[in-house]
Amino acid sequence: MARYFTVLKITLRTHPNFWKKKLKYLQIYCYYGAMTLTPVKKFIEQLGIENEGFFQKQPRWATSYWASKMDHKKTIFALRMRYWNEYRGAEVLARFMFRVSDPTLRMFVGRQIGDEAKHAFYVKKRIEELDGEVGRPLEEQEVFYDTLDGFLYPEEFFAAQQFTVETQSIKRNEQALMNFDPTTAEIFRKYINNDEAFHVRLGHAGLAFYCITKGAQERARQAARKIREKHVAMSLSHYHLLEREGLL
Repeated sequence: MARYFTVLKITLRTHPNFWKKKLKYLQIYCYYGAMTLTPVKKFIEQLGIENEGFFQKQPRWATSYWASKMDHKKTIFALRMRYWNEYRGAEVLARFMFRVSDPTLRMFVGRQIGDEAKHAFYVKKRIEELDGEVGRPLEEQEVFYDTLDGFLYPEEFFAAQQFTVETQSIKRNEQALMNFDPTTAEIFRKYINNDEAFHVRLGHAGLAFYCITKGAQERARQAARKIREKHVAMSLSHYHLLEREGLL
């Protein structure tokens, strides 16, 4: 559309009668362009419904890495998974921040980076209190974060990370309060859970700001679909790790 108006501006300088001849075509172009663009609020609602439908069809271990009954070793393994999600998330977000053009959204992403770093700090601290080690991230975790790192457009990242993944994090955090021992659960209650709600709201704000064209909406939709698959693969890889360790 911007390219069309640039050509129009140049042509008007050399052919004054151009406007009269082409006005009706420009009106038709704008009309059908508007007709094919989903209103942003409706687009966000549709994407949320699509995400929810996808995750509801998945088996339990594709949407959770907390065992229903936790013991000392299971707690360490679950917290390891969470530590690397927080740590790698902070790294990826730090790079993403400079792809966000809007100053306010950029500062909000900066806050999220601090949140993720804080979460990683307290999760690691709890692992060490339990005489555990953070170990190494799973291969599927690295693939997941490399996928986030590869999104070039802000709307892709907001759709995938804050809007899709953080919504799932809220649900996992609720499970954490029920499944962990009181000391570990208190860490989530005090230092983590409230932040995740802000991250989801940031996802909504990012989509509302950037998804104002049909192309941006399609990029956001495809990014959400892609990250959902990576998210499930990451969760299932943790399940198989617990299986190999005899913790199920």
